Amino acid sequence: MNNNTQQHPPLGIITNPYAGKNASSSHRSKELQRIIGKYGLVKESRNIDQLKSILSEFAVHKVPYIVCDGGDGTIHWVINSYLEVLHTHKREAIENQMPVFVPTNGGTIDFLARKVGAHGGTFKILKKLKKLFAEGNVPEPMALRTFMMEGKYTKEHLGKSYRKLAFSGALAGFAQKFFNKYYESHKPSLQTIVEVVTKTFTSTAFKGSWFEGYVPKDVANYANEIFDPIGIEVKVDGKLVPYKQINTVNVGSIAIEIKNLIKLFANADRDKKLHMHVGFLEPHEVFANLGNLFAGTPYTGKQLVETTAESIELISKESEGMNPCLDGELFTGMATAKLSVGPQIRFLGIRGE
Repeated sequence: MNNNTQQHPPLGIITNPYAGKNASSSHRSKELQRIIGKYGLVKESRNIDQLKSILSEFAVHKVPYIVCDGGDGTIHWVINSYLEVLHTHKREAIENQMPVFVPTNGGTIDFLARKVGAHGGTFKILKKLKKLFAEGNVPEPMALRTFMMEGKYTKEHLGKSYRKLAFSGALAGFAQKFFNKYYESHKPSLQTIVEVVTKTFTSTAFKGSWFEGYVPKDVANYANEIFDPIGIEVKVDGKLVPYKQINTVNVGSIAIEIKNLIKLFANADRDKKLHMHVGFLEPHEVFANLGNLFAGTPYTGKQLVETTAESIELISKESEGMNPCLDGELFTGMATAKLSVGPQIRFLGIRGE
């Protein structure tokens, strides 16, 4: 171990001073540094290039802990940028070389923070971390399984290859479209979830009834935008899903909760595989499954595959490709995707003071 490595603080704190909740606090970085003191180094990242540069520095110094000042999306970008810094495809190497990530409750969903027992914003969590480091009493991290998603973008994106790690994905269909609607709100929240569900239910109820002609077209067609089938070919562990129509493809590598309301992918933890929903659900079947969604119990549907598997392969039949939502982040233009059980990433769940 070189001297530079020995002198570097054990915590690297990454913040974007212009992101959402931080924009009104021009002195946020200085305040974060004041709180953590000698145990951490705060770095500002305004874009992906800066983030990769910061993480390259942390990797050189083998910084063991990285605090993500943000939500699930921030963690997603930090982990995947670190993956690029590592330049390795080997699962064991990724697991050994990735630092421990410390989530904070800084996002709109924060399912990763909830999963590992983190509580409180960045200020409170740093205060607790400082105390734990001073006492030499830092707890053991928790390892969470990822999925590795690899494939190519559409011709519009020059068919470039991509490789990503994630924990939860609404890959295509109505859940992915739901997230599109959810993030149309400037401040998405639990209320936004209720609003989207209510609008979808109302649109479905009006569709085909004599009321349909008396409501605005955008209201009447709202459900169509969400439930219409998509052009996609899906294989689960190499076997083709046989349904002629598909309007749902969701995958998770861990069981998650969203806003203490929606529970997903319970069987991922049980079987240590990917838990997935693939198939076609009529609108009335989706609403009939809301109880299962809230309880975390298996879905039901005449044309639905709900299973755990080692892999799932997708080929888009649409020119625009797939536009998945991964860990709360929206992506566009993916022509193909293969998801497989990925490496485990370690997290430190801290209850802030």
